[in-house]
Amino acid sequence: MRNLLLLGTAFLAGSMALAGTASATQILAFGQVSGSNTITATANGGDTATTISGTNVAVTITQIDSLTATPGPAFLDLTATSVSAAVNVGGFDTQAYSGSFSITSGSGDTGTNYLSGTFTDAVFGTNGGTGLTLQTSDPSETIAFTSSVISVLGTPSSVDLSFSNVSPPLSIVGSTIAPFTASVTGTFNATSTPVPEPISLALFGTGLVGLGLIRRRRLG
Repeated sequence: MRNLLLLGTAFLAGSMALAGTASATQILAFGQVSGSNTITATANGGDTATTISGTNVAVTITQIDSLTATPGPAFLDLTATSVSAAVNVGGFDTQAYSGSFSITSGSGDTGTNYLSGTFTDAVFGTNGGTGLTLQTSDPSETIAFTSSVISVLGTPSSVDLSFSNVSPPLSIVGSTIAPFTASVTGTFNATSTPVPEPISLALFGTGLVGLGLIRRRRLG
């Protein structure tokens, strides 16, 4: 009887796990409208820190996980400042940055807040190349999201900003990434626990019934 009880408990636990498995979901993706560079990186006077920024960048939201908002035009504001020295490792320039972003329906950070947030992590790209990536991932305390149209943000999982057409090509000046201009695209992901699917609910119910039968046998 004890073995039957253990089996029933294990079955119920498995059913519950199937009903609530967490997964990472892309909650928003965008690309800029202009064919020209819209992002500017500026080094300070001592070449010890760099700020990457873009203001009122016209973008097109190509995907958004919302019941009330649809893909379409928006504006991006971005600012990220280096928090450590740049290094070159194996031909790749890398530097840690901390910053914030907002993607809104109106210029000047106004209108509907499609998605905004803060992040801390590194940018990296090939020295002498024309591409640079800012990629933030777990641990989740390095990312925070807010939105007025995405109802289930879950736990922020990643921020991926890709800078292309980096001009002049990527390099290090002093102890920081050298000034450049670039174009930008981006994706944002969050991890959430989905609503149980019908088959998962059925398994969960079967597990409960099984435990009930075992309990009645023990009492009988």
